[in-house]
Amino acid sequence: MKLGNYAHISISVRSLRESVPFYDKIGFTKVWSSKAPQPWELLTDGSVNIHLYESYFSSPALHYFSAAMDDKIMHLRRLGFNTELHCSKDGTRKQHNFLDPNEVSIMLMHHDGEQMPKPNGVSQSLLGTFGELSINTDNLKASLLFWDKLGFRQTMTSERPYSWSILTDGVITIGLHQTAILSAPALSYFAANVAERLEQLERNSIPIMHELRNESGVIEGAILCAPDRQLFALLQGS
Repeated sequence: MKLGNYAHISISVRSLRESVPFYDKIGFTKVWSSKAPQPWELLTDGSVNIHLYESYFSSPALHYFSAAMDDKIMHLRRLGFNTELHCSKDGTRKQHNFLDPNEVSIMLMHHDGEQMPKPNGVSQSLLGTFGELSINTDNLKASLLFWDKLGFRQTMTSERPYSWSILTDGVITIGLHQTAILSAPALSYFAANVAERLEQLERNSIPIMHELRNESGVIEGAILCAPDRQLFALLQGS
């Protein structure tokens, strides 16, 4: 079972005016925007869509869309999941929410995902190509059982340098990381030329929270923090 045929990552922001310039600088462009029911913007960098919403909720959230969401909710309840229903005041928008074992929000929108604009697959981000939503966990086994019930399947797993697994449902990819190194969920990007990209970020006046170095002291990545406190990871890879 897929939770939907389209998904983006929703991020709670205090102020679009404060947050949007950061996303512009790292390569996101606006797709849609509205001021109702609260101000929001849907952005894309070609490899992933994110939804900045000027409202408080547990963030970041995986936000799925499907015209058949009622059937999916019934199936989730048969599997033992408890979801919380939220409806707009005019009754035109319906959404069910629940949390994973690590307090990551999953939002299920009753809306046809085919009507949503999908990324074109060509990354325009200064960070490289989006790879996964990295989720910190203190119990990898329990987290794997949870996501397996939701239709996610492992594509990679390892015990080094700590226990981790990569999973996908064919719509979006997540990484489960049992480590204290990751303090909160991060949008992780991969690039072969990390050093060049870090120089570009510096030229664009984008602050680096901290650099990631290997045992030899060579920089292999960095952690960035958006004004809304969302973490971004730039990692060596392709």
